[in-house]
Order: sequence, then structure tokens, then C-alpha cells
Amino acid sequence: MKRLNCEITIGDNVIDFVTEVSIDSSWKEFTDKCTITLPKRITKNGQDVFVGNESLFKYGDKVTVKLGYYPNLETRFQGYIHRVRIDSPVVIECHDEFFKLKQNTLTKSYSKINLEDLLEEITGDVQFDSVSAELGEFRISNATPAQIIEELKKTYLLDAFIKDNKLRVGRQYLTELGTNHEITKEVNIIDDNLDYQKEENVRIRIKAVSMLPDNTKIEEEVGDTTGETRTAFFYNLNREELKASAERELPKFRYSGFRGSFVTFGEPFVQHGDTIKFSSLKFPEYKGNYFVDRVVTNFGQQGFRQEIELGRKA
Repeated sequence: MKRLNCEITIGDNVIDFVTEVSIDSSWKEFTDKCTITLPKRITKNGQDVFVGNESLFKYGDKVTVKLGYYPNLETRFQGYIHRVRIDSPVVIECHDEFFKLKQNTLTKSYSKINLEDLLEEITGDVQFDSVSAELGEFRISNATPAQIIEELKKTYLLDAFIKDNKLRVGRQYLTELGTNHEITKEVNIIDDNLDYQKEENVRIRIKAVSMLPDNTKIEEEVGDTTGETRTAFFYNLNREELKASAERELPKFRYSGFRGSFVTFGEPFVQHGDTIKFSSLKFPEYKGNYFVDRVVTNFGQQGFRQEIELGRKA
């Protein structure tokens, strides 16, 4: 049996034991979250390390979580303490680099600005990578950078998340950063909630939105009127170009293949944006390549597992 191995650094303190670690990571959410559960009875020099002014773990402390099977260790999470729950056991809640974007508020007004310049203004020392986009007139009234980015997602349909400690805006799958993993259903999967659907039974509607330089929008919808709606975002396309682009998006979602999630062991390390080369010994027709949308990692007394949610075919 493989032996679990961990190294958790919180501020200046390093611990190699834990009751449980859970990490939820997805491009669909702004913030990757990590909870670290520790036994309550931990003392240093006879003092409780979790309470009072001498507490070792405080709001804003930097956190790095490395997990693996002995002797391996890989960095699975980096971020900051968001909250410490002094229960029994103790639960330390952490947020990734997005934590920094929730701390200060700004008030500014721009008659015209593009996305990259706006991010340069609001992100401070958080590095970013974004698509190019003209936002037109833009006003900020007593809002944190996180709230501004949330508005970008709501109004301009720009996805935003942290990956490799950098804010990524405007893309879902960063193929240049991803890794391909081979998964065989009967070999690597412990449990699954997968549903195989044939192309002819998939109902999808694409809502395409074109943002124009004057900050107005054009919208077109294609596909099945009763289907699941997916939104595609484009810049400065006229109505005819937008509809053609929307039609090209349909095959990305209307395909024969799996939807859902599956559970595998803690290695190899899978991240959202990676791709899964999926196969089955019993059903060869099930093979396909899929993007990873979300990974929930659980490590502790119950073992080391990853729940992997599939996205569209790669």
C-alpha cells in the first residue's frame, strides 16, 4: 500500500501531518479553495497554537500545500489563510492568489480603456494574462479588484481564474499550460458519475455575443431552442460574422461522448485545463480526448483521491 506524504507550509511553520486536506479548483470559479483540517490538541511551548495573540496561523498567512505518495511531493495549492475555525478539529480555510484582489477598494472613471490597461491598473502585484478587448467607457465606484473582475464576467462574459499564481482573463482552457493524461475506465477509475451521450441526442443552444468598440453588444442564438445554453463571447463582429462564428461553436458541444465526473487516485496530478485521453477496455468506441473543467482533491484518513469533472471534447 502506498504511504501518504504531505508538507504544508503556513507562514514560517512547516507541518507534515494533517487530518484532511480538500482542494476545489476550476476555471468556472474565480477562486481555488483549500481547507486544511488539523487536530485540535497541538501545542508549542505548552501553549495552544490556534488561539490568542500567539496563534501560529493568522488571516493572510501564506500557505503552500504539497501532497503525494511517499517519497513524492507536488505543490497542489498556493494561497492565503481566509479564515481559521477553532472547532475540534481545527479547519483552516484558504483562498488562492485571488485573495489579494479582495483587500482594497478603488474609485476610478475612464472615458475609454482596454482590458489589459484596466487589469494593469487594478491588479497590483498579481500577475495577469488576458485576451485583448476594448471595454469603452468604464467606471469603478468603491469596488475591490475582485468585484471589478466579477463585473467583467457578468457584463463582458469574460471568464477569470488563477492558474500557476497568475490571473487569467478571457480564456477557459490554456492548452499551452495543460498536460495530457491517459485514463482507462477499467484501470484508473475508482468510481464515476459518467453519462455517455450520442451526438443526435444532445440539445445545445449557443448564445453568441459580440462586444463592439462603443461598448454596445450584438447577440445571436443558434442551435436547439430547448437545449442547454452555452455562451460564446467575441469582439467587434458584425451580425453576419457573429452568427457564422456561433455555428462553428456548435460542434464543440454537440458530440458523442461522456459528460460527468470520475474519481481516480491522487497521482498523476490533474489540473483544470489539462486533457484526458479516455478509453475503455470493454467499449473501444468510448475513446476520446476531453478537457478537464474541475478537480476536487481529497487527502487524509480516507486516502488520496481526485474527482475530475470533464468538459467538452478537446
